[in-house]
Amino acid sequence: MTPQTVITCKHRSLMKVMLGACLSVFVVGMTFNLFFTRTIRAPSDFKYIPAAWTKVKAVQDTKFPWEESDLQDVPFTIKQEVLKMAVKEKNCSCPDENPLIKVPLHPIYHPPSSAYLPAVFNQTELRDVVNRRHAERKRLKRRSPPEAPMLFADGRSPLSYPTQGLQVQPRKSTIIPGLKLHVPNDKGTSVTVEFIARLGVLATLADVPGVAVEGEGTTYLSVSADNLTHLNRQLQFIVYTNTYFDPDTVDYVEYRYAGFVGVIPVRIHSKTMLQAFNYVEDDVASKVTVVTKTFLRYEKLRQMIDSVRQFYPTITIIIADDSEHPEKVEGQNIEHYIMPFKKGWFAGRNLAVSQVTTPYFLWVDDDFIFTQETRIDLLLRVIENTNLDIVGGVVYEEFGIGNSWTQKIRIEDGDELGDCMFQTQGHYHTVEGFPECVVADVVINFFLGDTAKVRSVGFDPQLARVGHKEFFLDGLGKLRVASCSHVSISHASKIPFPWKKSKSELQYRELRDQPESIKHKLLFYKFNLKCVHVD
Repeated sequence: MTPQTVITCKHRSLMKVMLGACLSVFVVGMTFNLFFTRTIRAPSDFKYIPAAWTKVKAVQDTKFPWEESDLQDVPFTIKQEVLKMAVKEKNCSCPDENPLIKVPLHPIYHPPSSAYLPAVFNQTELRDVVNRRHAERKRLKRRSPPEAPMLFADGRSPLSYPTQGLQVQPRKSTIIPGLKLHVPNDKGTSVTVEFIARLGVLATLADVPGVAVEGEGTTYLSVSADNLTHLNRQLQFIVYTNTYFDPDTVDYVEYRYAGFVGVIPVRIHSKTMLQAFNYVEDDVASKVTVVTKTFLRYEKLRQMIDSVRQFYPTITIIIADDSEHPEKVEGQNIEHYIMPFKKGWFAGRNLAVSQVTTPYFLWVDDDFIFTQETRIDLLLRVIENTNLDIVGGVVYEEFGIGNSWTQKIRIEDGDELGDCMFQTQGHYHTVEGFPECVVADVVINFFLGDTAKVRSVGFDPQLARVGHKEFFLDGLGKLRVASCSHVSISHASKIPFPWKKSKSELQYRELRDQPESIKHKLLFYKFNLKCVHVD
């Protein structure tokens, strides 16, 4: 045997050993994952879980459209496979096992895993978190718009069908309630109704004797019978299943008989996630953050901060700063964010609001001064007991002149050049339960805002040096706005005494001022406006 042969044999033996070792590790890892997994703490391990949260809605507890009708004497046979799709039975549970270790072949093998999130808390922590989250859910539900009620056409067409309120999650199924045909029951005459969907398919949940159904599982469904009573019984079991995924859209299902056509709107909408804010205490400092944008005016900024601390010693203050040579602004619960030079007014608003971790924020200019009348708690009381998203106050200028700058905006359809906007002073009506507050479209630069709602609108960073009402234009039809006269703040003097103007103040004025044409170009292009009338 030559030396080369010996080396080759040793090489093959080494390869066999390495292959055997890898296989052994894989087998051991798989075995461990199959038989030696740890059980994640299940709900039963925790003593403090409200019973109402753990109750699972069973199929037998579900009220079906056909259970309370005048057609109980007509028999039917349920299709179990369709029932499982159509019935909204809660199935919120994860497998209670999870691998204890990761197999070395992780890029190849990805074992299934579950995490029961309450397991990261001890009993005391869990009780506190559950209580706070439950209260936050109630707050968010109270502030959310009510769901659209289920409405039905009354059959004078002669079709009965839902006209509002029917909703299904993408790729899910729902029973279409309220379907009925109101025509004379001529014996021996066949009656046919048709359904046509576009973003889903149609099927029947049960078979009714004497009824012929064609097109199940397709976008077209035909239902025929010689007996009108049996036909109407079958209509109680029509199921719509969405097949085209879209997180938020509407499918208009046509319901036809002879020359009559009804349209059933089916809203396809993904379940939205809860945006809960985590705050411990039920006080102003825990629920509200003071937010401002500054540029060069550090003397006024520090004056504003001192006034805040006089009345709200622990409240968080967030500052967005795009000065060329930023100065340090430090203090307890002060967050100072530096931006590129002259990045802009609305860009700064976006940055500041993005850092808010409380459910509400108070927007103030950097030259405002808090007084005894700057009662954030009163604004908080208004916003938490209404569905308002922004609640403004009054800004007092020199000589005790107060300004709330409430404005109404009306948009009139125009032509190819654009629409017309009419801006008038005033308001629409008072806020129910708060006679000091009025509803408007625009308020002054001193307001309490719902953090999540304002973030959903945002501030257009194209408005660098000047901009205010443009935010409210972005929020038109999205934000509910009001102004309250019983809460106010003071504005530092703006009288232009020459001896009071510092170098930074002169630079501020020079850099802030910009031609109106810049804003007009934005209004023309972005908002499709050809004229703006201010009254």
